[in-house]
Amino acid sequence: SSGAYVDALHLGGTALHSAARDGRDDIVKVLLDHHADAGADVDGNCKETPLIIAAISGSTEILKCLVLAGADANVPDSLGRAPIEIAARSGRREDVEILFPVTSRIPNVRDWSVDGIIRHVKSVRPVKKAMLTSAKSKAHEAFKNGNYYLAARIYKEAMALDPGNATLLSNRSLCWLRLGDAKNALNDAQACSMMRPGWPKASYRQGTALMLLKV
Repeated sequence: SSGAYVDALHLGGTALHSAARDGRDDIVKVLLDHHADAGADVDGNCKETPLIIAAISGSTEILKCLVLAGADANVPDSLGRAPIEIAARSGRREDVEILFPVTSRIPNVRDWSVDGIIRHVKSVRPVKKAMLTSAKSKAHEAFKNGNYYLAARIYKEAMALDPGNATLLSNRSLCWLRLGDAKNALNDAQACSMMRPGWPKASYRQGTALMLLKV
């Protein structure tokens, strides 16, 4: 209401990206009411749309808000997945139902229906493995080039494919450390320690994050 520019870009995208990432549907609604771009920064800093973020995190209310605001459901993530495929892969039927009417038909899905899409993503195990390999490679390349934020985002996408992979969590924790984000680094390191108790690398990441928090 004060006239602030709601689509201003920062390291993590726009305010809408941040609200979607934090699961704050209340803030998403306020931003959209003030004409925030539902498809902001498609080719900018964040490399993913707010709709993709909501699909990955399973934020159904945010998904609804973005679709109603006209977000493009056909823009893929860095692994080439449409939001509806991400939702279906995670078994979130309600999210698939929300996205279905606004998603263009995907050529390799023979039965273009809600049930058909869910069945399709469950049947493509080899494709999932290939996507995971691709994600790891892209994240490694981004990290090597000093693009730590992009690497962290790709590691998140990889974790959606392989939720029990402690190494991915450890790697993302390192990305946050390089960005100076001690809080997120510690969260990932602690989750990594719970997933793989006694792993020295997880303990090291946790200790480094705690030291950074005290600075």
